[in-house]
Amino acid sequence: MKKLSLLLTLSIVSLTIKAQVKDTLKTTTLNQVVVSTSQPQITVKTDKVVMNVGQMTSAVGLNALELLRQAPGVTVDGQDNVKISGKTGIQVLVDGRMQTLNNEQLVSLLKSTNAANIKSLEIITNPSAKYDAAGNAGIINIVLKKSDQKGASGSATVGYQQMKNYRQNSAINLNYRDGKLLTYLNANFDNSLQNTTVASNRIIPNTTFAQNGIEKQGYSNPGVRTGAEYSINEQHKIGALFNFQRIWDDFPSSATTLINSNATADVLSTNTTANLTENRLAFNLNYQYTSKNKTTLTVDADQLNYTSNLNNSVVNKFKNSANGTNFSNATNTQIGLSSIKADLNLIFKNINVETGAKFSASKTKNILNALQNNSQGVALSQFNDFSYNENTYASYLSLSKTFGKWSFQTGLRAEITAMSSASVAALTQEKLPDTTYLNLFPSTFLRYAFNQKQSIGFAYNRRITRPSFQDQNPYQYRTDFYYASEGNPSLLPQFTQSLTLDYTFNGQTQIKLNYNKTTDLIETISTQLNDQTLTLPVNAGIRSFINISISSPATLTKFWNIYYTAEPYYQFYKADLSKYSGLTQINNGDFGFNAFISNNFNLSKTLKASLSSWFNYASRSSIYATKPISSVDFSLRKQLLENKLSLSFAYRDIFNTQRWQQNILLGNVNQTSLRKWESSGAYVSVNYNFGNGKIKSAKEKTKTDEQLRIKQRN
Repeated sequence: MKKLSLLLTLSIVSLTIKAQVKDTLKTTTLNQVVVSTSQPQITVKTDKVVMNVGQMTSAVGLNALELLRQAPGVTVDGQDNVKISGKTGIQVLVDGRMQTLNNEQLVSLLKSTNAANIKSLEIITNPSAKYDAAGNAGIINIVLKKSDQKGASGSATVGYQQMKNYRQNSAINLNYRDGKLLTYLNANFDNSLQNTTVASNRIIPNTTFAQNGIEKQGYSNPGVRTGAEYSINEQHKIGALFNFQRIWDDFPSSATTLINSNATADVLSTNTTANLTENRLAFNLNYQYTSKNKTTLTVDADQLNYTSNLNNSVVNKFKNSANGTNFSNATNTQIGLSSIKADLNLIFKNINVETGAKFSASKTKNILNALQNNSQGVALSQFNDFSYNENTYASYLSLSKTFGKWSFQTGLRAEITAMSSASVAALTQEKLPDTTYLNLFPSTFLRYAFNQKQSIGFAYNRRITRPSFQDQNPYQYRTDFYYASEGNPSLLPQFTQSLTLDYTFNGQTQIKLNYNKTTDLIETISTQLNDQTLTLPVNAGIRSFINISISSPATLTKFWNIYYTAEPYYQFYKADLSKYSGLTQINNGDFGFNAFISNNFNLSKTLKASLSSWFNYASRSSIYATKPISSVDFSLRKQLLENKLSLSFAYRDIFNTQRWQQNILLGNVNQTSLRKWESSGAYVSVNYNFGNGKIKSAKEKTKTDEQLRIKQRN
């Protein structure tokens, strides 16, 4: 099945590269590459690529996540991880404001945001100094539609997928405008039940451990966002937003480990019960001033309170010996984040000037209570209270100008970070060193338009990825008899510098050459001490990454059009991991390849079909080597009631090829891991739009880069 999926992907890509894209539309804009008299489907600007969703006939009935699969340089893998140029670490904005959601909540938001509500998608591969310096892959900004029409409008969506178990999602969006006041409410509820089969094979001198098991996960995610905007007059506007998200996650598991050594053989049975509860409560107040000469000032104040409780118990029993242990872990996390920022945009002597400042403060508290009972009935307890405080002060200046065929933008962002932390164990207290550091983040963009259809661009920037708050907690969390995980309070931020050169034709076909280098790379590694395996996050040296990406639409017939992306890349790692038990130095690299192809068929004005496939070739990540993974999907969509009602059917992962396998062979660590989740099955959904048909959607205000560092279980 893997070979069939790969063959389908590569053959269609080969076909589409030969296809000629016919440009029959008239071009009228001079300073940027366009293909339409009104507005093109895709526009390439100095620092970003804009997908104008309203001009895309294929967007009817899609959600935001499905739209991202069509975005140049963007891929969405089988676990719904969004990547730009093959890299994770993406920031997602709605109307220019950062989201505060983990991966599962973000996917839920994207799936519940209908394309009918979206004006455009902005893919910012090299963010300017205006944006927080966090994240090494780029930014995706979802710009929602606005309407000045009075009255109520909205949409409702219900979807269901049947595999061995089920997944279902539902969402409702309500908007009401009366004069100068706009109120809105967006609510969603997603839940699922699925099984994941897991297997691992670990080899140490004279002993092998072969484990097979199953993880069962019951998941539900209700959420609501509501707020209001009030226009005092043409120059002044104020707004407020309330956002609440809750997660219940129950994930029991069972596993059997066959242990074979030169001396003995045994069987270990492990049974785990675990449940997680998370709550996010966020508030935002905002103000916007717009002068008659288009000078704008925006001010945002944000507060987020996050709590999580994770409780699990692990029972280990050996078949041929009297050994056995019981573990129980109770973990409570409390995080408070506050921020205030102001941004000013003005024109000075024909130069566009952007400047601003931001202050953010975070307080984190993690408490662990662990209890271990060994085979002799002796109870060993572990307690850890970890606190972490961080303040960040930031300011930026950005200048941009267009002259003739040239577009130029340059900027500099400065961030001062001050942090302190302490760890209190059962009988000891350790105050970790306080740290204050200043970082500068320059960015430069340059584009030259040869003519109305062709342009070339260059970009450079420097960015930072700070450790997640929980990754810095030094307590040890045991998952079974042989495995444990631990935080690392000595983690340093990682820094990435990027260089990009791109060529664009017709504003839609784009070829990019990108190189980036990351120092103090943050990755989780596996260490080996005798028969025990410990995972922990470390600064794993230097990663160099170079890739070429090609993306383009193509029209084959009047009813058949395609869109494809192809991205070969090479990444190289260099690090000295010999200070970690069982590991050694790494000085190696490997090639990888990502591809996506979407075949879109307009069967009639109200009936559309799609056959798509994505493929991720084998890749390397520091000590890990990952096997290829792919998927082929089919969908059918019918519009009724003058396009107000949309009925959809899809069969996802037709050949059931979504399975993840990772290998480690370094020093004394020799391990293979395999995971196969429920991915193949039928999906049906119903979407209904009501009201005036021109939805004024909510501006998402909850944001801040610091909130994205709250690490979640995905």
